[in-house]
Amino acid sequence: MRAGFGRGHRVNGRFVLAQISDTHVRADDAGAAAAQLSRALAQAREYHADAILLTGDLANDERREEYQAIAEIIANPPAPLFLMPGNHDDRMSLRVAFPRHTYLPLEGALSYAIEQFPVRVVCLDQIVPGQTYGEFTQDAARWLDHTLRKVRRKPTIVALHHPPFATHDLLFDKIGLHHGERFASVIKRHKQVQRIICGHHHRVVIGQVAHAPVIVAPSTSWVYGLAAHQGQQIAPKTAEEPGWMLHVWTKNGGFASHFMGL
Repeated sequence: MRAGFGRGHRVNGRFVLAQISDTHVRADDAGAAAAQLSRALAQAREYHADAILLTGDLANDERREEYQAIAEIIANPPAPLFLMPGNHDDRMSLRVAFPRHTYLPLEGALSYAIEQFPVRVVCLDQIVPGQTYGEFTQDAARWLDHTLRKVRRKPTIVALHHPPFATHDLLFDKIGLHHGERFASVIKRHKQVQRIICGHHHRVVIGQVAHAPVIVAPSTSWVYGLAAHQGQQIAPKTAEEPGWMLHVWTKNGGFASHFMGL
């Protein structure tokens, strides 16, 4: 199946989105991260996902062989599959490694909208090359506002890599999204935005921006613990289960989001 195209939703009025994040595929882990991505895709097939979205940090070190490994794994996805960059990714490397993903803009930010499902998914690239934090710039605000204004009556998910709210983690709030208040001011104007989804934290976090609930997906590779107070270990790897998120929308029931362990 060609990435970004295919069968569409199976049942009118129902949409199932598999969100896979922070895969961190690397060349020096004996294929462990790649295997976790493969498991997540197999589970997405089991749950009849209509679409699959990878919300950033696809590779660990922006290396060509890492992107090649990802390209092989996602060559025949169980549903139309879409990619977004995270702070561990390089925009040009993504364009080169995934030429079949023609929805990716040829220049500038890798922001785009997925239109062919009963739920619209607006994917926002807010990474800063060479930095671990993200930034919601004035240009990004104009793009997002313009994109959301185009379709006001369709339920919408906004996806980005960095969580757009304070999570109270001593490290990840420092390397989170700068100008989150600007992001909130855009979302506030668009009531059709019913969910915001992101990654970056390697753990499940639930928040809210304006009227919209925010779901932070875990990593498929490893989970970070929470450091909320001085003296607690910063970003410890924990024994919590890695996983991904399954977002199910129905016309009458709205959204339900599930953590899916690996």
